[in-house]
Amino acid sequence: MTIYIADIIPFIIILQSIFFALVLLTDKGSKKVSNSYLASFLIMLALQFTVMLNDTYGTANIFLSATLCVYGFAYGPLLYLYSRSLMYRKFRFSFLQLAHFIPFVILLLTAALGYSFCGRFGFLLYVSLLTYSTLAILKVVTYRKIVKETQSSLSRTDLVWLQWTIIIFCVALLLDMVDQLFWSTDLIAGVSSIHIMILLLINWMFYKGLKQPQIFLGITALDEAVFMEKIKAPLKTTPDTSEKQDLEHIQGFMRNSDLYTDPELSLRQLSEQLQIPPRRLSYLINAFLGQNFMGFINNHRIEKAKSRLQHPKDKGETILEVMYEVGFNSKSSFNTLFKQKTGMTPSEYKKKNLSS
Repeated sequence: MTIYIADIIPFIIILQSIFFALVLLTDKGSKKVSNSYLASFLIMLALQFTVMLNDTYGTANIFLSATLCVYGFAYGPLLYLYSRSLMYRKFRFSFLQLAHFIPFVILLLTAALGYSFCGRFGFLLYVSLLTYSTLAILKVVTYRKIVKETQSSLSRTDLVWLQWTIIIFCVALLLDMVDQLFWSTDLIAGVSSIHIMILLLINWMFYKGLKQPQIFLGITALDEAVFMEKIKAPLKTTPDTSEKQDLEHIQGFMRNSDLYTDPELSLRQLSEQLQIPPRRLSYLINAFLGQNFMGFINNHRIEKAKSRLQHPKDKGETILEVMYEVGFNSKSSFNTLFKQKTGMTPSEYKKKNLSS
């Protein structure tokens, strides 16, 4: 049997997908649900590429050939549910989630009866994939907005890498659409650009998926409710008497407490200290201080950093030490925010304002 150069990457995709799926399924960490969805995604890829190679070498039967485009109806739901599982702190599997896979199961049974779905209704595959990709992207965008309203740091909650995962997936999908509907996207020696993107996707998802912290500070149902209430409720411009009292309490507490130096401080934790309900606290900060929670906390951190840079504890104290002590754990975030607030980098500010 002759092995073609163009089939080397599909072979690699199959082997890597199976290996990575086994690693994810045997992982004993706290991300079992997320790992299960990602492993299922990889298994589907391995199955589809196995069928594809069987077709290429004439070893596939009628049933396998009929399933070739059916696997695609599982990719969208798996990617969407995997995304959701990473966003929520206490994400749990429920049987309702299986409803997303009804089209996949129906089409698989149809293929078992010898009917090939791909020919006449194959375009619905792209509709499904684009729909779920869009839903996943919108969910990530909303998630990041919620984090800024309820968390003081993005360091362990930032899902920019997940956005890139979905983007790589969409690029592979668009290349496939162009290849099917317009012209070939093959490269030199018949190597498929689609297969290269999928290989990149597999390695990217596996590396980033495992690298994600075990103790993941995602959002909760309360966090989501706080954000939705902000969207629905109109913000007043003038506080009433009770709101003025709460604002004075908040500002007084922030002046006299260093709680904001906790890099993982959340809206819930601050509300417990202030004895103000999270939704009301969020509303007060947004309506009358003109900031989201993350911006509110980071402003206090920057002010403390400015003071520390002017009056260091000792001559050997570094900017990095100040950064960590005031509550930042990302040098890039600290430098960016500091320059936004002062017009100078921390080193420039220290040099100009250091007390003699």
